[in-house]
Amino acid sequence: MYYLKPSWLTHSEGQKHFEVYSIHVSPDGARLASGGLDSKVRIWSTTAIYSCAAAEGAENIINGNGEAHLYTGPRQLCSMSTHSGAVTVVRFSPSGRYLASGSDDRVILVWEREEEGHELPRKEFGSQGEADSERWLVRRRCVGHENDVQGLEWAPDSSILVSVGLDSGIIVWSGTTFEKIKRLDIHQSHVKGITFDPANKYFATASDDRTIKIVRYHRTSATDMTFSLDTTVTAPFEGSPLTTYFRRCSWSPDGSHIAAANATNGPVATVAIVNRGVWDSEINLIGHEGPVEVAAFSPRMFSKAKGSKQLVTVIACAGQDKALSVWNTSNPRPIVVSQDIAEKAITDLAWAPDGQKVFASSLDGSILVCIFEEGDLGYIIPVEENEKQLAKYGGGRDAMHFPESVEQLALEEKSNKKEAGQGKRRLTDLMEGKAAAVNGTSAAASTGSSTVGTSSSTSAGFGAPITSGDGALPVATRQPVPSPQPQAQKVMITKEGRKRVAPMLLSGSSSAPMISTQHVVGTMVASSQESPIVEYTEPSNRLPPGGIQTLVVGNKRRLQLDGQDGSDAKRHAGAIEVPEFVRPSVVSPAITLSQVRLATPKVKTLLSTDDRGSSLLFEVRNGAGGEKEPTRITLQRKGQLLWSNFVPKMVLLVAGNTSFWAVACEDATIHIYSPTGRALVPTIVLESTPSFLDSAGKYLMCLTSTGTLNIWNTVTMSSPHPPVSVAPVLDTALYSDSGLHKSPSITKCAITAVGSVVITLTNGDGYTYSSRMYAWQRVSESWWAVASQYWDSSGMHGTGGTVGVIERRTDEELKRTGKGRALQRMVKSAMMREGYEGIETTVSIAHLENRIGAAILLGSKKEVQTYMLMYARRLAEEGLKDRIEELFKELFGPMEVATTDAYEATICGIDKKELLKDIIVTVGKQREIQRISVPYAKLLGILDDNDVMDTD
Repeated sequence: MYYLKPSWLTHSEGQKHFEVYSIHVSPDGARLASGGLDSKVRIWSTTAIYSCAAAEGAENIINGNGEAHLYTGPRQLCSMSTHSGAVTVVRFSPSGRYLASGSDDRVILVWEREEEGHELPRKEFGSQGEADSERWLVRRRCVGHENDVQGLEWAPDSSILVSVGLDSGIIVWSGTTFEKIKRLDIHQSHVKGITFDPANKYFATASDDRTIKIVRYHRTSATDMTFSLDTTVTAPFEGSPLTTYFRRCSWSPDGSHIAAANATNGPVATVAIVNRGVWDSEINLIGHEGPVEVAAFSPRMFSKAKGSKQLVTVIACAGQDKALSVWNTSNPRPIVVSQDIAEKAITDLAWAPDGQKVFASSLDGSILVCIFEEGDLGYIIPVEENEKQLAKYGGGRDAMHFPESVEQLALEEKSNKKEAGQGKRRLTDLMEGKAAAVNGTSAAASTGSSTVGTSSSTSAGFGAPITSGDGALPVATRQPVPSPQPQAQKVMITKEGRKRVAPMLLSGSSSAPMISTQHVVGTMVASSQESPIVEYTEPSNRLPPGGIQTLVVGNKRRLQLDGQDGSDAKRHAGAIEVPEFVRPSVVSPAITLSQVRLATPKVKTLLSTDDRGSSLLFEVRNGAGGEKEPTRITLQRKGQLLWSNFVPKMVLLVAGNTSFWAVACEDATIHIYSPTGRALVPTIVLESTPSFLDSAGKYLMCLTSTGTLNIWNTVTMSSPHPPVSVAPVLDTALYSDSGLHKSPSITKCAITAVGSVVITLTNGDGYTYSSRMYAWQRVSESWWAVASQYWDSSGMHGTGGTVGVIERRTDEELKRTGKGRALQRMVKSAMMREGYEGIETTVSIAHLENRIGAAILLGSKKEVQTYMLMYARRLAEEGLKDRIEELFKELFGPMEVATTDAYEATICGIDKKELLKDIIVTVGKQREIQRISVPYAKLLGILDDNDVMDTD
């Protein structure tokens, strides 16, 4: 055995050496590929490398000049510089046809060597080294990762290519068309290693979440595959350091074991040997002084002696301690231990196909090879023995169903040709980096890159295997978002000697404080009539932390249906914390009969808004609550009194804008005034004390302490619907007895300029009431946050319209309670179960459908347009032809003239056919739906409009 480190086998320019991150040997053993910090993929002649050993006398050569006296051909066959970032991984396909390279430019390039006879590229002016003797061309550019690509691996039959990266994602690509088959988001942190089962049943991925995921894949037809998470291995990685740049694992050639790098046993760095089937780890390879970044099994199996039937496998390990160790399964101690074979950490290992040579790359920019002689590792057995060993795991058997007829074969041939043609047509989109999801992709990708460090642990010596203990993956939680700091208020002394808080203009503030004094105890920002209908303002009263608390009375009918008796209900009923109420002057009988009790905040309000550039201040100063000292209501402009009025009761809440002003009193009455102070309507009398009062445009909304919602149009003096209870949104049906129960608190209750109410709760749900259907409808919930690709956890939801604001409230509640991450892990785990493979896509599409319906219901014109385009694009990309045809029909309307009377030509003020034109142009490049989109394009005259069709 000897080492060889040719001085020319480096990634260097002049005297500057670049870090080498990855190496791989071609299946025929003639070429070595390498990638490094210089953004280049280099192809080397292994014949030239081995000839250097012969020239130097084949002794233990390190750092020899390596002049190839016995070889006069080229040493570097090709240098490719297409990547724009460091090349982190290179892998030849088992078929030998392709070479795949991944980079921190987030792109995967698939290279193919051009046959001889073509003109070779000229050497660049000023470049050093040899001119290329081979020509490698980029056949495919695969775009899908949102961060650095850290690992690549081909299936044993080259049918699929799997990539992993720092975006925590795993992407499966077709090995023929190189289109994306599926993305798996099953890890919670950077994924840094990938290896395939030689029996072609599983692949395993290693991540900084301190787990290895075993994924089973199954081919159901010539073009379809299913993927399911088989198990998660955690025990060997409990204390695994996060300082390694790679976690390169390897599967043994007999399919029995996985060698997992960067494992630990207590404080000691190890390589864990994971047993197939049970997926436990009883053996650790101990001895490295620093974290092990790469482990690689030799592709061949050995026998201990010539003619012996005892078979062994050989594994090489290396990492941050700059040492290389080689082990086999018959010896508890390593065969070879070589210290300091490089000046910096070793990043990758690659065995030659004959199993007798192993290459190593290093951050010092060098590549070396360790060449074993016959008997050093054992005696190589024929490849057929490998196949026999894999046969017990089903290796070599075709997992597809057999075709039942010649017609089926012909159909599959046509399907394959069509798939190949579609792949070529999509190449332009893929080269442009077109993503499948737009404007709100779930899960925000990590942008930081890991750094390679050194370990301070001491050497335990290469000793016998040690059994590792059990462990569980720590659960990560979301930290609650800190609440805004209150702003200081100035206290003034009036002529009468009373204290009052100075008015504060808050039209530009998003963190208005609660003012808690006897006379003026709250603030809000009023909306104007000219506000866009896609937006609405904050509620008219600033709510206490946690929102307005609610109580609900359980449903006795539910109790009877559940088969529970009264004693059982009493056993479950306990003392609850009753929130503070503002005691009204008159206790309404409705309170004792209502199924809902809402707390009334002890707030009274002054309100400021702008009217044509000047500031208006609407202010309430409460008296004693009777005729002797009534409450005074005033409207001022820049300190000048415009009008004033008096009411005999204490005012709890105010609302209004430039169209009208309103006050709600403690005796459950509401007074509405015109901009000049004229009473627009006789006093409105409600059944209980108001808890929320809000206005937008011409609409006024009031929610009472018994949970009754009222909405009025102050222009027509009418209501879009009768008074309605909020009991359904507070989950009253979930409680099994008739006692009081604490239900989710209300964090927002507001009205939009089109008269739609919006209510959000502490459980993250958002609701509105449909005046056409007379029903509550949920427009946002935590389910979308954890399962949809379109949820934006950064807070920039949607277009910033009404639906976006509601979803942002849902996100805030998930962050506050810390439930978001836990729910996401549960959903991602469910994705990998059989029958749930498409759950992420299905939920994402359903989320868009919910957004569209919510935007229509809330009259949000801009959001309707945006979400419609997103929805149509996703349907086209997923090939859901029936659903997109249904959408086209609904927007285009009936073809028959006789049925056009029932057709509504607009939606939220948008002409449906104009919207359909926009959608068709957006999805026009999706040729899978061209039989649907082209006829509608002709009907709408899109093909006659040259400007519209010039979309390229």
